[in-house]
Amino acid sequence: MTPAPDPAAILGAEDRRFLAMTESDLDTLAPLLADDLHFVHSNGMVEDKEEFLRKLRSGERRYRAYSALARSVHQEGGFSFVFGEADAEIERPGGGISTRMTYTAIYRHAPEPRLFAWHSVKSPAPAPPPAAKAGP
Repeated sequence: MTPAPDPAAILGAEDRRFLAMTESDLDTLAPLLADDLHFVHSNGMVEDKEEFLRKLRSGERRYRAYSALARSVHQEGGFSFVFGEADAEIERPGGGISTRMTYTAIYRHAPEPRLFAWHSVKSPAPAPPPAAKAGP
């Protein structure tokens, strides 16, 4: 069995993937994705690697921003599981969206860490801070 990569290496791969998505850098992105990728978007749409990359290549989907807010890594067997929360800005034919999501990303370790599965759901944005009260 391939030894588990350092959790920091998994998060580094995820950061490279997020950056490649926002820059539409498919040459960097494609090798970070497993050939048998199963990608479930927060709206429930499911795509494989080919369809995911096709939509980026065609401009049908553009990631304008993607930032991780909180993440933890759990490793078991030949996989690393990233449990996280992120903010994303995405453009698509129906218009732009800005969303906060909770996600699980599963990376297969061998031959090198690659995203094997992604599942995200929309999560509520944090409540705004309470308004300051006027003086007595």
